[in-house]
Amino acid sequence: MSLEGAVRQRTVFWVLLFFGCGLCAATAAEPSKEVPKVPREVVTVEGMTEYALDNGLRVIIFPDPTRPTVTVNITYFVGSRHEGYGESGMAHLLEHMMFKGTPSHAHPWGLLQDHGAFFNGTTWVDRTNYYETMPSSPENLDFALALEADRMINSTISQEELSKEFSVVRNEFEMGENYPRRILEERMFSSAYLWHNYGKSTIGSKSDIERVPAESLRAFYERYYQPDNAMLVVAGKFDRESALSLVQRYFGAIKRPARKLASTYTVEPVQDGERSVVLRRTGDVGSVGVMYHGLAGSDESFPAEEALVHLLTAEPSGRLYKALVETGMAAKVEGAAYIWAEPGVMQFYAEVRQDKPIEPVRDTMVDVIEKAEADKVTQAELDRFKAKELKEFDLAMTDSQRISVELSEWAALGDWRMLFIHRDRVRALTVEQVQSVASQFLRQSNRIVGLFVPTPNPERSPLPAPVDVQAAVKAYRGEQGVSAGEAFVATIENIEKTVQRGSISSGMKLALLAKETRGDAVTGRIRLHFGTEKDLAGKRGIAALVPQMLARGTQKHTYEQLRDELDRLKAKVTLNPLGASGAQIDITTIRETLPGVLTLVAEMLQQPAFPEDQFEILKRETLANLEQQLQDPMAQGFDSLARRMQPWPKDNVRYEPTTKEKIELYGAVKLDDMKEFHQEFYGCSNSELALVGDFDPAEVKKTVEALFGGWKSPRPYERIAVPYQPGIPASDEVIQTPDKQMAIIGVGHSIEERDDDPDIPALAMANYVFGASTKSRLFERLRQKEGLSYGAFSSIDADPFDRNGSFLAGAICAPQNAQRAMDLLLEELRHLLKNGIPQSELEESKKSYMLTFDNYLAQDDVVSAWFCEQLFVSRTFLYNQKIHDQMWQLTPAQVQQILNRVIKPDSLVRVMAGDLEDLAVPATEPSH
Repeated sequence: MSLEGAVRQRTVFWVLLFFGCGLCAATAAEPSKEVPKVPREVVTVEGMTEYALDNGLRVIIFPDPTRPTVTVNITYFVGSRHEGYGESGMAHLLEHMMFKGTPSHAHPWGLLQDHGAFFNGTTWVDRTNYYETMPSSPENLDFALALEADRMINSTISQEELSKEFSVVRNEFEMGENYPRRILEERMFSSAYLWHNYGKSTIGSKSDIERVPAESLRAFYERYYQPDNAMLVVAGKFDRESALSLVQRYFGAIKRPARKLASTYTVEPVQDGERSVVLRRTGDVGSVGVMYHGLAGSDESFPAEEALVHLLTAEPSGRLYKALVETGMAAKVEGAAYIWAEPGVMQFYAEVRQDKPIEPVRDTMVDVIEKAEADKVTQAELDRFKAKELKEFDLAMTDSQRISVELSEWAALGDWRMLFIHRDRVRALTVEQVQSVASQFLRQSNRIVGLFVPTPNPERSPLPAPVDVQAAVKAYRGEQGVSAGEAFVATIENIEKTVQRGSISSGMKLALLAKETRGDAVTGRIRLHFGTEKDLAGKRGIAALVPQMLARGTQKHTYEQLRDELDRLKAKVTLNPLGASGAQIDITTIRETLPGVLTLVAEMLQQPAFPEDQFEILKRETLANLEQQLQDPMAQGFDSLARRMQPWPKDNVRYEPTTKEKIELYGAVKLDDMKEFHQEFYGCSNSELALVGDFDPAEVKKTVEALFGGWKSPRPYERIAVPYQPGIPASDEVIQTPDKQMAIIGVGHSIEERDDDPDIPALAMANYVFGASTKSRLFERLRQKEGLSYGAFSSIDADPFDRNGSFLAGAICAPQNAQRAMDLLLEELRHLLKNGIPQSELEESKKSYMLTFDNYLAQDDVVSAWFCEQLFVSRTFLYNQKIHDQMWQLTPAQVQQILNRVIKPDSLVRVMAGDLEDLAVPATEPSH
């Protein structure tokens, strides 16, 4: 499971794209034969209605007709806080086991994939949740509710399955052990909490993970996975009455358990002096952390904590940012205040490059943070925090899928309505409240960092009193919800019927898909293409840094003013390089402010100021990020694999530099180089703009013409062709990254295919079956059957212009399992080539593939990205429809024949990276 917040694990089921209750009958979740009762309506807040079942289950119904998807999210109020002696990691391990299936739903991964679902399971300190988002249909909603009700009480938790999963969870544990910053945070939490379980990592201890017996895990499951300890959310496009009927049908049949859950009662005592942690491990970038005990997420003053973290760490206005990053002492600062049911912490971190001392950074951090009481909080700082926080809330409310899952966090505080109460508290927050929290908690005796120093008159922070959440929400009804939008059917036919394509006088191509969306949301992308192969030779580092500099100040606005203006406009804008010959701008905002956002984006692109101080900051941040990759097995392994598959000379613009070479390239960039590059290449004669959401196409086109119609490219653009490269001969490479407890394996070779070649539908389907889905053969073998890997994958890519593509497959695993994982990957590949795909598996995969594609069509950001690519290649979604039509006609014999012609196991380049000194194959140092 993936790790969030350094080593504080908020665990998530994911697939690498790069690479039963004893009190209930076994059939308790089957449909009731009696006439079901109607769930009782409890309260409605801003479009969300809570219902209650007699067995204690809380149900939130959140209709959103604008998305042609439906999301089912079930939250169990159990996390690492509830674990007892010897049970560390049990909530997280149980999350894994919930995907082992039930007698009625034997293979959840495959079943979910067959329904075109995006799905996750996550574990955190106060809760565990499971969700799936699928194309909206009565059948999919029925399936999801039946699945969740079934595995609430009938999940398979056997010693045999648990034994397989040990290695997978241990692999995830080891993955986190690769990152010193995460381990540092874990150590700091364990020092901050002497008795409370918030001091324990959610993923648990290695010994508990390996030794927990199945009967103990089942007892934990039967205690907590019950309707009276759960909340169900149904969000998206569906019929309310039908949904309620299905909820009652499946969940209403589950009896309320006889047991009574006891509340956790451990209270962490007030800290009586600063505490220190020192971690010594292999790494390339130092970290300094400072932590202070704080408040529960439900506390009325909790928003003041968040405001303090923001005013100290926000880029570029934060006090720590100015004191550390702008002065060059640190490459990066960040912070967090966790939304936890019981008193949590405020934490602050800085990254320090190798050539900088750590101790002065620590001292400066402590000085700046603890002076927050004396250096008074200003109204401007508070207003900046409010604008950002309220923008995030408003944008989140436009996305019912995101909110339906996010409700898990707020419900874990005691009630889901705390989401809205928190927003109201942010709005009402005063400087005095923020100042009060700073004076109470940002104290030396409450600090986790440094040394213990006896103090004759220590100051103590107060012990926050328990929060009565029910009293806070009893009469709460919220305010008017966001606009509901329209029910848009996201099919190729409907999209093509609705989208307006065209261009403006400068040459920029447009794709505008206007529809009413929840909260008037708008998502978009702009792509610029520039230069020729000759023009761009030797300028890779410059081209990569220029886009990020454009957002760091214009001739009208400083970096700080730009960030403030984006918050005021309720917008997110990111600028990134598009290879060596382009730039990409992603936009998320709302209808009302879209013109202002486009105006600001045009200003960034056309009138950058290239401030020298921000240039130095950007270089330090970039170099620090690269230095962290020097000992990262994944980065080093797949970078090496890519170079071996496409072995271009170092002086060729197509060459992919090593990490060390990138550090040298970016380190050599001068500010004048960037200014000159922008003047010579930037313009929109060869560009695309795509918008999806709530806007007037005519008005948008008029605005875009005014902003970009006269901004033509100074130099001609010529696409850099990438002809087929056969790659180096088949070989094995082992890259040694000492002290890294997660390894990667990868194989691949180039293929001479273009993405409209006749082979592509068969290759895409074979890839889907082999390693590109969550029920793929590779994933089933390495994770589900053998328990060797947390994630395994494959990909087949082809260029739309040149007959040049690639086949790639890989996995992560423990170093001691690397050779075994590699052998099994190759064994599965040869088995596929030799035996092909049975008719039944092929037909199931076709349906699953199409449903997954339909789910992508429902994601506005994905559609806007696809529009840009289509405009560049001169295509429409009819190309996809053609590929799909060809896929439906594929036979097993056709797929096997094409696969054997294109994929050659004996030509594969094979790479392993990690702490692999015990392998028989000679290891090399990272190429860097």
